[in-house]
Amino acid sequence: MYLYTIMADIRINVAFRNVKDRKDSMIRSDHVMGRMAQRGIGREQIMDAVKKGAKRLRKDGSIIAEYRWFRIVYREFRMENIRKIYPITVIEV
Repeated sequence: MYLYTIMADIRINVAFRNVKDRKDSMIRSDHVMGRMAQRGIGREQIMDAVKKGAKRLRKDGSIIAEYRWFRIVYREFRMENIRKIYPITVIEV
């Protein structure tokens, strides 16, 4: 018998999108893109942090993933087989 898990497709939402019931989307998007540019972090590094980083759950429901030289604070929503990642901020360790 073979055991395997089906990994959900991960989508990173950094750019502004009209997200229902999320009035802070544009501010969040500008903040995250600015932090990523300052630190030289791209979508691939965020994807690696989400997949491989050590994670902690905060009281407000957001997740902190620590990976290599940075931490990313994000919220995650699951829709069918898609994990939607909404980064809140990027912090250097």
